[in-house]
Amino acid sequence: MSKRKHTVLLAAISFLLASSIVGAGAWAVSNYAQNIPLIQSINPNKQKEQEQQKPDKETILLLGAGGKNHDGGGLTDTIMIAQILNKEKQIHLISLPRDMLVFDKKGNYSKLNAVYIDAVAEGKTEEESIKVLQDKITEITGITFDHYAEVDFEGFVSLVDKLGGIEVDVKEAIDDPYYPGPNYSYQRFTIQPGVQTLNGETALKYARSRYTSKGGDLDRSRRQQQILSNVKDRIFSLNPILDAPKIVSLLGIAKDSLKTDLSLMEMKDFYDTYKDSKDYTINSVVIGQNLLTGNMKEGTRQFGANRGYIIEPRIGEQNYLEIKEEIININDITAYQEKITKLIKVKSQLNIVWGDTITPIQKKHIQEFLEARAFTITALSSSSTPLSRNPNTNTLYTGNNPYNTNADNVTEPNISNEYLQSVFKADINTTVSLDTNVPILYISSDIVF
Repeated sequence: MSKRKHTVLLAAISFLLASSIVGAGAWAVSNYAQNIPLIQSINPNKQKEQEQQKPDKETILLLGAGGKNHDGGGLTDTIMIAQILNKEKQIHLISLPRDMLVFDKKGNYSKLNAVYIDAVAEGKTEEESIKVLQDKITEITGITFDHYAEVDFEGFVSLVDKLGGIEVDVKEAIDDPYYPGPNYSYQRFTIQPGVQTLNGETALKYARSRYTSKGGDLDRSRRQQQILSNVKDRIFSLNPILDAPKIVSLLGIAKDSLKTDLSLMEMKDFYDTYKDSKDYTINSVVIGQNLLTGNMKEGTRQFGANRGYIIEPRIGEQNYLEIKEEIININDITAYQEKITKLIKVKSQLNIVWGDTITPIQKKHIQEFLEARAFTITALSSSSTPLSRNPNTNTLYTGNNPYNTNADNVTEPNISNEYLQSVFKADINTTVSLDTNVPILYISSDIVF
C-alpha cells in the first residue's frame, strides 16, 4: 500500500474518533485505494475529489452512546458540540450535562440524554430523532447544526485497544462503587492519580465515571474532552507505513461504530478542508461546571416510581439565557465571569417598558436573567414614562448623564448601562430627561446572543 493510501486512512480515523471533527474513514475512498477489500466494501465507486472553499463556520453535534450491548444503550450519555470558526482559526468544544432537565412541546420532562431514544420510541426514524435532539440543543444553546456524528462505547473501547492504549494524566483519584455493570448492576471502578497508559475499557470507565467526583457529571465532561484530545495525539503518532495493518483495522472500527449524516466523500472533503486544524486555537467550556454558584443547579425529579438526579438552570425552569451568554464568551470565560461578578456587586436599579410583541414567557425569562445580575426591576407602562413615543428597537434611556463618578471622583462609563446596551443591542438615548437617576430600558425584541 502506498504512503499516500496510508496517510489518507490515518487522517480519516484521527479526525473523526480523535479530534471530534467527523472525518474518519472517508479518506480511504480515493483513486489509489481500490486494491483494499475493506475500502471496496465501504464504497466501491470511484469518485473524483473536489476542492471546496472553507465556510466561515461549521458546527457538528458529537454524541456517544452505550450501544446495543449496554444497559440504556440508546441514551446519548456524551453530548458535545464542535464549532469550527475558520476566519478566527478557532475550534469551540461545548459539553452539555446528560442529566440536564428538558421539556417537550407538551410540557413533559425528561433528561437531555433521553431525548433521542424517546423520539425513536415514538416511532420517529433515526434521522428524525437526531433532529429532535438537535432542535432541543439549539433551544438551549442558540447553536444550529450542520452535521452530527455518534460513536458507541464499544467502538471507543476497540479503538483505544487497537492503538495499544492511550497515555492519560489522571488529575485525582477516583473510587466509584456505582459504575454501571451488566444487567443494571454496579461495579467498583478505581484509579489513582498520575500519568499512566489506559486500555480501552479503563479509558471508557475513566471518561464515564461521575458519582464520586466532586464535580459529578461536569468532571466527567472535562475528562471526556481530555480523552478525545489524547486519542487524537495517539493516532497522529502512527506511522502511515509501519502501522498500516493497525490503520486498516481502525478504519473498520470507524465503519462499524459510526453514525453520521455525512457521506463518505463529504467526510473526505471535510478532512481536506480541516487538515491544518492543528493551527487552530481550541476553546472549551463545560456547561454547569460550577454547581454551587454557576448558571446550573442540582435537583431531583420524579421519574416513574423513583426520584432521579437532574441539573437545571439556576435562574428559572427552561430559561437558557445564562447558558447562551456563557457560550458566546467561550474565548475568555475568566474575563466574562469577572465582569458578571463586578456587575452583581453594583446592584443596579432598572425601569423596563415592555414592547407589545414581547410574550409573557419572554418577559419572565428576561426578568429572571436580569435579576440574577442583581438588577432590581420595575415594570412601567408607556403612559407613566417621559417617552413621547415607543421606539422600534431596544432602547436604553439614560438621561443626560450616562456616566458614574467613582470613589476617586473620576467620571467613568456606567458598567450596568454598558452591559444592558451589549446584551440587548440597545440604542442609547440621552436626550429624554428622566425624573430619577434610574434608566429606562424599552424592550421591543427578545435577547439574542
